Amino acid sequence: MINFRTASIRTQILVLATLLTVLVSVVATLSEPYIYGRHDKGIQIGLLAGRIELVMDQFRRTRTEEEEAAVLSSAATLGIQVEKASPEQVRDADSADKPGDILIRVRALLEGGFFQTIEWLLAGASQSHVLLLKVDATRALVFHMPVFSPYLWLLPAVASGVLKIVIPLALLAYFSSRLITHPVARFAAAAEEASMDDNLEKPFATEGAAEIRSLATSLNIMRSRILEMVDSRTRMLSSISHDLRTPLTRLRMRAEHCAQPDLQRQMLADITTLGNMIDESLAFLTNAYHSVPSRKVDISSLLQTIATDFSETGIDVSFSGPRRLTCICRPESITRAVNNLVENASRYANHIEIELQSAAEGGVLIRVSDNGPGLSDELKARALEPFFKVDKARTTGTGGGFGLGLPTAEGIVRKGHGGRMTLSDRKPHGLIVEINLPSGREQSEVRLAGASRR
Repeated sequence: MINFRTASIRTQILVLATLLTVLVSVVATLSEPYIYGRHDKGIQIGLLAGRIELVMDQFRRTRTEEEEAAVLSSAATLGIQVEKASPEQVRDADSADKPGDILIRVRALLEGGFFQTIEWLLAGASQSHVLLLKVDATRALVFHMPVFSPYLWLLPAVASGVLKIVIPLALLAYFSSRLITHPVARFAAAAEEASMDDNLEKPFATEGAAEIRSLATSLNIMRSRILEMVDSRTRMLSSISHDLRTPLTRLRMRAEHCAQPDLQRQMLADITTLGNMIDESLAFLTNAYHSVPSRKVDISSLLQTIATDFSETGIDVSFSGPRRLTCICRPESITRAVNNLVENASRYANHIEIELQSAAEGGVLIRVSDNGPGLSDELKARALEPFFKVDKARTTGTGGGFGLGLPTAEGIVRKGHGGRMTLSDRKPHGLIVEINLPSGREQSEVRLAGASRR
């Protein structure tokens, strides 16, 4: 027997539709005899018309007043309220000689149209009517029609539709959504969580319907091929960057022997720039700072050292925060991330502040703010893209980076520590970069969660 959960979506829908048909049939079979056997208005009107016709026939055969009274009395036992019409009413009475005339007139009185039914429903009761029928040339009968509550006829029909259609369809929709769409939702969540930063070989679980399992298998294969391609590209670029160090070293040695001071200074500056570019590229491509194990450090002392080092080079950097605050992190990585932020801010601002605060559950908050021109909301998002430069937006200051400072810092915070780095505006102008580092326990949970998905 095929497992229903792992069958194709077409098979699941077919089975559920069949179950709906069976369910509707069973409910209709059990409910209709009760609903229509007791409350069908058409049946009641037909019975009423038949009894009126019987009374008319009996009254037509009477010859004396005693016989007429006996017929009227027997009509009362049948639930028919009838009385003999006065001579004035006889002139206005209608004849009912053709078969079916009485049934047509009773229905005309008791069965209103759609809007009349709604009016009766809002009023809570139907209007009382009388039916004046001519027996012969000198006699006529006045029949008082029963007053039926509109709820008696309308609500059973609604209840029948609810029992047979609405409730089964609602149940089917609920269980089908749980059965069919839940694997799709789980699959979408796995697709959002999967990224190129981890080592997950098969992040998409091959579970659920046949189509979902086939799609998950295809995406796992595609992702593995992409990972292989990215890994090959990274190794190639890392090798190229590493191999460039040898000719750069030879160029530096030759430049140092240059007899022209101005030319020597320009050549050494260009060589230094190329070396920095190689260092930035290697750090970004190889994630070398992510492999260092975490340990407990005094983050306050680390940030104070960074501020002091930059201040000694002539950059106005200040630090504010507790004198001592420990956290579990990779100190080399955090040092590089904060250095990147300060270096980036120093190109566009003349004052930089490093703030440190303790966060909830043992985490820390590092805030690097500057008084530069700031960034627009669109550029804030693009500033975290590798090799993207925002010099056109932030024109204050001189020099320029390689477009890897912010992406490298964001990768250290997010991938290396499971934290979050955000960019926001500083009033009246400037940029604030916030680094939220979770506690050591939360970092371990993030790494374990990633390992459990492998």
